[in-house]
Amino acid sequence: MTEALPEPSPALAGTRKSGKNAVWLVFERVVHLGVAFVVSIVVARALGKEDLGSLAIGLAFLLLVGSVINPAVQCLLRDVIAKPAEAGRLYAASAASVGIVTSLFYLLMAAVIGATMGFGSTTGVVILIVVGSALLRPLNVVDAWFKMELQSRPAVLIRIAALLLTGAARVALPLLGYGIVAVAWTYVIEAALVGIGLWIAYRRMSDRDHWVLESSRVGATLKEFAPLLITSSSALIYLRLDQAMVGWLSGLSEAGLFAVASSMAEAPRFALLALFISVAPRLLKLKNRDPERYQTELIAVTRVLVLLGYLLTLALVFIMAPLAPVLLGPGFEDTRLVIVLLALSTPFVCIGGLLQFMTNWERWYREAIVRNVIGAVLSIGVNFALLPKYGAVGAAISSFIAYLWVFFLGALVARRTRAFFWMALPALEPVGTIRMLLKRRRKRAQARQERKELLAAFDESP
Repeated sequence: MTEALPEPSPALAGTRKSGKNAVWLVFERVVHLGVAFVVSIVVARALGKEDLGSLAIGLAFLLLVGSVINPAVQCLLRDVIAKPAEAGRLYAASAASVGIVTSLFYLLMAAVIGATMGFGSTTGVVILIVVGSALLRPLNVVDAWFKMELQSRPAVLIRIAALLLTGAARVALPLLGYGIVAVAWTYVIEAALVGIGLWIAYRRMSDRDHWVLESSRVGATLKEFAPLLITSSSALIYLRLDQAMVGWLSGLSEAGLFAVASSMAEAPRFALLALFISVAPRLLKLKNRDPERYQTELIAVTRVLVLLGYLLTLALVFIMAPLAPVLLGPGFEDTRLVIVLLALSTPFVCIGGLLQFMTNWERWYREAIVRNVIGAVLSIGVNFALLPKYGAVGAAISSFIAYLWVFFLGALVARRTRAFFWMALPALEPVGTIRMLLKRRRKRAQARQERKELLAAFDESP
């Protein structure tokens, strides 16, 4: 007598779906890396390192102003999973809050640029145009739905299509004789295309939750945004202020050199964080259902990400660093050392990615603010000490010190994040991680064998 085979477990199906989702996110980052790399080479060769430096500073400020969207998406993931019946109200409040805060940030930045650089300078105009694209992104909070449902494929395809279209324009414009200001406008066009595309896809694929804008909920969201914004903004001070300070203390040429080296060293890390971004919704659900198993799985994910971080560090040091000057041409020899210095922080960046997610999940906002502010002070101090003499190399050293503190050592200081530090510390020892993976593999093989024997016994039964 032969009985029907058991259905695949939900956990296995979820793992496969998370893996496919992560592949799409990684693919998007690979395309983004390729386009950014080509644009950097074309702008550097056709317009020079100074124009590349101006664009890099604009993109650094865009990341600072656009930092509103990331905590908004993570909070939506948390809140919609907990209260699915209120999804429409949560999405509307989040989009309105992002729009309000982004507008205020932009007005403040415009005032600072007008008082310092002046609206007639090319660098000031480029910054205003590039950062202005953030004003078109509030509706991008719907990306939380694609992540939560593990259906990132349509969102990724929309962003890639917009990126390829505007990326082609960024390559063509300098070759046709247009300046850096024309290149800057392509970021506004890209933001518009992505925003419209994501909204249309969301309305077609989701349950079409009726969005209701309630002033009380917007106020509550803005109130929660306050610590989140301080956290993310202070984090980006040490992540991206280096580029602005390089331009200020060492010149736009060094800023351009540091920008292209940073892009080549940091962009591949997204492949690792994309894996966790895809797994995060499943972990968050597990946290609510089975806290003990959640802790076990979180430790395993931390170890695997840090081990992959070590492998990526080796690839950056021995492949990317020697290759960069060859691809970029004369004048970019120092990118080799900058990439090596930035690569050494990769394991800590992996730990920091997990810490940022847990900060939103556990509401460790106060600890994150203190940690990030100290990191920003360290970064600024080291920049003043090193940038006038060492330029981009000094900025890379400053970045490493800030990463080490904010993403790892700083977690030891606060009582509520100390447990995370002790959880992450063993992950820095790769041999133990390899042993853990081998042990888990043996357990899975043993489970498959037992299942096979059980099915064989069913087949042999009369």
